[in-house]
Amino acid sequence: MARRFTKAEQSQKTRRVLLDTARALFAFKGYAATPTEEIVLRAGVTRGALYYHFHDKAALFEAVFDEVRGEYLAALRADVATLEGDAWERMMTGVGLFLERLLDPSVRRIVYIDGPAVLDWSDEQRRAPAVALLRDIFAPLMDAGLIDRLPLDALLRQLWALFFQAAVDIAHAEEGAMALHERLVVLRRILNGLRSSDAEGRRDGSGAKGR
Repeated sequence: MARRFTKAEQSQKTRRVLLDTARALFAFKGYAATPTEEIVLRAGVTRGALYYHFHDKAALFEAVFDEVRGEYLAALRADVATLEGDAWERMMTGVGLFLERLLDPSVRRIVYIDGPAVLDWSDEQRRAPAVALLRDIFAPLMDAGLIDRLPLDALLRQLWALFFQAAVDIAHAEEGAMALHERLVVLRRILNGLRSSDAEGRRDGSGAKGR
C-alpha cells in the first residue's frame, strides 16, 4: 500500500514541481514569454497552488533565480578548490571558469539576462553571495602580498561590478564564445594591474638582493 503524503510533504512537493517547471520554461523561453497559465498547466497544479506558494510570477522567478545562482556559485567554488598552481594562477583560472559557466543556458538566461531586468540589483543582499565569493578569493591574495594593499570592501565592489557587467555582456552576445574570449582577455589584463610589484619581482627574480 502506497504511503500517503502529509499536508506538509504534499505542499513541499507542489512547490518543487512549480520551481522545476518554471526553471525549465524561464531558461528556454525567458521570463517575459512565460505566462503563469503555462507554468501551472505544465506543472499540473492549480493557479491557486501557484499563488499559495509564490505571491506572483516575479516571486516565483526570484526563487528560481536564487536556486540557479546558488548552484552556479557552489559549482564555481568547488571548481576553484580543486585547481592546482599558486594562488595567483588559481585565481586567473577561476576567472575563466566563471565566464565559461555562462554558456549554461539556465545561468545565461535566468541569472544574467532576465535577472537584471526583473530583480533589484541595488539590494545589498542580492550582491552578497557573489561578493562573498570574491572576498574568499581576493582577501588571501592581499594578505599574501600578491596584490597591492587596497581598501578591501571598495575593491570587492568594483570587482563585482566588473565581473557582473562582463557576464551580462556575454549573456546577451550573439556569439557567446567570442564575447567570452574578449572579456576574459580584458579581465585578465585588468587583474594583472592589481598585482603587487614585489610579487612580480619575486616571480621573475628581479627583486633579489644584489641586483
